Amino acid sequence: MADILLVGPQRDRVSGVRSLLRHDGHQVSCLRRVDQWREAEQEIRPDLVVAAVESTDSVLDIRGRRPRGFPAPLLFVQNETDFSHDPYLPTRLVDRITSPFLSEELLARVDALTRVRKVVLRDRTVSHEPQESKSGRPWDRIGKRVTALLGSRVPGYTKPLGPYLEVAARLADWADRRDAFEPGHAERVTGVCAMIAEGLHMSAEDTASLLRAAVLHDIGKIALPVEILHQSTPLQESQKRLIRTHPRRGAALLAALDRDDDVASTILYHHERPDGGGYYGLDSESTPVTAKVLALAEIYDAMTSCKLRTPIPSERALDQLAELKGESVDADSVEALVDRLRTPPKTIPLAPMP
Repeated sequence: MADILLVGPQRDRVSGVRSLLRHDGHQVSCLRRVDQWREAEQEIRPDLVVAAVESTDSVLDIRGRRPRGFPAPLLFVQNETDFSHDPYLPTRLVDRITSPFLSEELLARVDALTRVRKVVLRDRTVSHEPQESKSGRPWDRIGKRVTALLGSRVPGYTKPLGPYLEVAARLADWADRRDAFEPGHAERVTGVCAMIAEGLHMSAEDTASLLRAAVLHDIGKIALPVEILHQSTPLQESQKRLIRTHPRRGAALLAALDRDDDVASTILYHHERPDGGGYYGLDSESTPVTAKVLALAEIYDAMTSCKLRTPIPSERALDQLAELKGESVDADSVEALVDRLRTPPKTIPLAPMP
């Protein structure tokens, strides 16, 4: 459980949040003076700061000494009518949830933010151990893979990737190890997305957004219970609703980390379907192309490598996807994937030996 600093001047706003957090097992320290939250953070060193305030500016405008290392994430809990002015701090992960919300939604958001910080801090600690440098850390491998994909497919792409990929790959590795896919899910999905992007002749900018989204597409699952992710029996309706929150949570986390709206949008809508039967009911015309590609790549990997069911061969998966195109999956993306996987590589014929 986490140590949480709960900030808010109004007792009626704070009391309900405090009760939920304590009932979930968190240690909660309350602060009524919003202008002192920076000093309180330095003293308490919490895992998360929760601000139940009417205006985000009342918290964001407070100046103070920058915390050492990776600072505690900041979660705003507000009503829909409250003032929110771009809740963003350049050195801190910031998220926002508005009332009315389900208690499990708030607790899942808290869990996600505290997990992010713990993963980053843990990895910074172990990164100095000699045994880690021998074989390379998983997030290093993922980061190098995505950097290579971007470098080879997006010529002239100049956006800085280092700090983003370092944190992103850590989260991808964490989510990957908790999920029901075979290890390497995020990396495989990224590779499939790259193939489809080439087949669709996607622009360099869209390809870059797609590949960056592919690495992190399931980070919202770090807020979900492991037992749900690995459940082999049919999910209950309440469990399905919880599962369907992971794209929104992932997009919110990414927006706080990277401030890239295109990447966040791709993650948010990567479970939509052309027939409108996806998580949020968007049809094909309303869904970003990058999200359509990512959706297909994840479905293909689920068919060929998921641990909850018997994986099927690639050829059979392609046949089934061809039958679903235009309904469950994007037709153009399916054709691009089929063309890439079934077209034999070009070879140079050798002259016969004399």
